[in-house]
Amino acid sequence: MVNILQFTVNSVEEIKMARNTTTSRSVESRELNTREQFEEYREPNMLDIPDETRIRFANEGLALRWIRINLRGQDDYKNVGKKVQEGWQFVSVDEVPEMQHTSFVREEGRYMGAVCRGDLALAKMPLAKAQSRQRYYENKSHEMVDAVNQQLMGQNDSRMPIRNTSKSSVTKGRTPKFQD
Repeated sequence: MVNILQFTVNSVEEIKMARNTTTSRSVESRELNTREQFEEYREPNMLDIPDETRIRFANEGLALRWIRINLRGQDDYKNVGKKVQEGWQFVSVDEVPEMQHTSFVREEGRYMGAVCRGDLALAKMPLAKAQSRQRYYENKSHEMVDAVNQQLMGQNDSRMPIRNTSKSSVTKGRTPKFQD
């Protein structure tokens, strides 16, 4: 079990009544300026792009994402080729100097100059095109789910009726699970 200390702001009168003594101005002001300090620790994620970087690129009309460039120690030509055909372009360190301390820059090879983390490289695409791509794949997914549901209901028999009460939800990332 984790114990978390929380500090709250109290009025001068409450502090004096609790102590039933007079205090100096520096102690009073220090106690009044104490804020509730609670910050939940989150494990660092390699895929996080700093908010200021993401906002700056969004203001320029660009979307960012990580693209896999290596798979099991080999260049992933198939994935990179598909992403380049979709319109993704690799981001250079000159465009994101704030990420040079948390990433490395390829100095040779096919992806020279690309900002990388592990086997991923940072890429950009015009925001309108990225949103259009997102809608396309969402629609394609919904169409596939609808087709499966129609096929399921087509097999329906009055002797053994089928009811589809399934629900789907989309989540990003994993929710941590702890032992009790």
